[in-house]
Amino acid sequence: MDKTFLAVSKQLKAFNLGIFEVGLYSRREDKMLPRSWNSQEVLAAIPWLKRMNLDGHDIYIRPQGSQGLIFFDDLSQRKIDCLISDGLRPALLIESSPTNFHGWLRVSEGAIDENVSTLLCKNIAVKYGGDKDSADWRHYGRLAGFTNQKPDYIDDTGKRPFVLLRSSWGKICPKGPEMLLKAQSIVENRKKKDQKPKYRPTVGLHELRDIISLYNSELLSLEGRYGAALDASRADWMIVNKMIALGYSREQVKEAMQQCSPALKRRASHAENYIGLTLDNAFKRTEEDGDKN
Repeated sequence: MDKTFLAVSKQLKAFNLGIFEVGLYSRREDKMLPRSWNSQEVLAAIPWLKRMNLDGHDIYIRPQGSQGLIFFDDLSQRKIDCLISDGLRPALLIESSPTNFHGWLRVSEGAIDENVSTLLCKNIAVKYGGDKDSADWRHYGRLAGFTNQKPDYIDDTGKRPFVLLRSSWGKICPKGPEMLLKAQSIVENRKKKDQKPKYRPTVGLHELRDIISLYNSELLSLEGRYGAALDASRADWMIVNKMIALGYSREQVKEAMQQCSPALKRRASHAENYIGLTLDNAFKRTEEDGDKN
């Protein structure tokens, strides 16, 4: 049987997908000629792909869509051994040039979120020293059985190295599901963070400038008086009470704290609770003082 046909057949079987995107890259024109084919169409196109390869085209392939396969690139045999020992055995391993490998890890039998896939690609590249520029869910890998057309790899006799299929295991790697869950959690948390409403002042712009100016002025005065001994929370408490005494509303004082409070830097995770509690206590104190009078 033709060696190229055999290599391509094994690679497609390990992918175990319906549709592939095959890319023919011309180095002379710096142009990619894309095709979308199923397995049978890829196999039927092998004679044409061989001709195009002889004409100087590199032959690439990738899944159509994000299909639970995580791409990695530019790893040595030692790094591949590290992947395997870490429970990340590649579903597909391609030797794209002598002693240089790329391939795909399978973490799911079905499609996964594109952002999750890209995050996993980047994590693998960072941890194992792969090519970070190739670390995304859409990156092409090579189709085995054709020659690598990069000029760097032409030997002294003018021959170009064949792209070799070194493993076509095809299965989900042992650590794949665990790694996928962690990445999904990270992406979901990022989405939630991005969806949080951004802060918008609830007072007019000129009014906001006035209360910011007052707050900062009072803060500078306290810093001048107490120096390094000034506690940020204590400063907030004193300024808030002064603003209340001057007749500022709760909403105005809240805006001032959100903009100027020196204590918020170390309370970023619970800033709203801190502001709310400070205001509750300050206004309660004012009411109690009023009742006494």
